Amino acid sequence: MINKIQIENINLDNFSEFGHIIHKDSAFKKISINQGTTVRHHNISDLELNNEDGIPAISIFSGSPRNIPVEIKIMEKHPIASQSFLPIQNIDWLIVVSKEKNDMPDLDTMRCFHIQGDVGITYKKNIWHHPLLVRKNQDFWIVDRIKKNENPSINLKEYHFKENQIRHLIF
Repeated sequence: MINKIQIENINLDNFSEFGHIIHKDSAFKKISINQGTTVRHHNISDLELNNEDGIPAISIFSGSPRNIPVEIKIMEKHPIASQSFLPIQNIDWLIVVSKEKNDMPDLDTMRCFHIQGDVGITYKKNIWHHPLLVRKNQDFWIVDRIKKNENPSINLKEYHFKENQIRHLIF
């Protein structure tokens, strides 16, 4: 029997325990700036990036599609800092998240969200998520924490599924 994860559309309510949706409609406040020629969509996402002497950084991730059906066989989390994904191309994409149980992802709570190509997300720190999932080659601005000469395992924890725990996305 194949363990399937249903794909659902992301919204503020179903994603709030995992992070923030980055879209101008999510702004707490809209402010006219630059002599009225620009609207600032203010305070869209909280970031936690300065923990344990880390610094905020912007990178670009270039994602490639996985084979279909997509096997979900690894989850990761960043216990020290948040991580934001902002698509550069307007291409829809997916994320998989779960709650935590006994310092591991709770596989019974796994959820897959479909995200429109003009929407980004921020994972709160310590949220289990699958690595980048794209349907076409796609680039993302990434805003996260870095620290020179730090062992990557300090802010990256991975869980590799046992064979009977593997889930599939079928679309």
